[in-house]
Amino acid sequence: MKRFHVFLDLNEEEDWINAVQEAGYCLTAVNPFLHRYTFAALTTTDQFNPYTRLDFRDKGMNRRNYQNYRQLFSDSGWRLIAGSRHGGIQYFQQKNATSDHDIFSDERSKVRCRQRFSRFSAIYGAVFLSYFFIFIKGMENINIVDVRTWYLTPGLWQMQGEWFWKALLFETPFVLLRILPIYIFLIVGIYYLCRVIRTGDWE
Repeated sequence: MKRFHVFLDLNEEEDWINAVQEAGYCLTAVNPFLHRYTFAALTTTDQFNPYTRLDFRDKGMNRRNYQNYRQLFSDSGWRLIAGSRHGGIQYFQQKNATSDHDIFSDERSKVRCRQRFSRFSAIYGAVFLSYFFIFIKGMENINIVDVRTWYLTPGLWQMQGEWFWKALLFETPFVLLRILPIYIFLIVGIYYLCRVIRTGDWE
């Protein structure tokens, strides 16, 4: 079973995953770029229903350190389902029913994880919105909410009939190449800032 879902908060994502698992499924894979979660139905031979917990790394690790990081969790009864040594969300799942239901030894460790998530989101939100304003400043004659200004063909909107449609269709691919990056930077920037607001304090 594949499910698509966008989250602004690690706690909400973790709770949702475990709620799906409690319905008789087990998380098997995550695509963080497509926000796609793959679950497999539990069978009658499965001995327990595992919990999934999330950790967040705001910095990359070399292969050796990442292997040690994974081994540390494995020794505590957790296996990595999805994640990358380059950083981001790491998805851990119980290896057996005797494992603790939390990957953090204390509340302070969990708070630090959420703070890393907020700081990372704040930085990337600022970067994407900066690119958005740079693109806008470089297009002084273009209004992003006025489609007519996106087309640069002289006299296009005064044309009629076949000539109008030919000119419109010819320029549209170039318009999309100019405009889509602006909206992508805006949407992604707002998404990251919403994660900061939803998660809370990052001090």
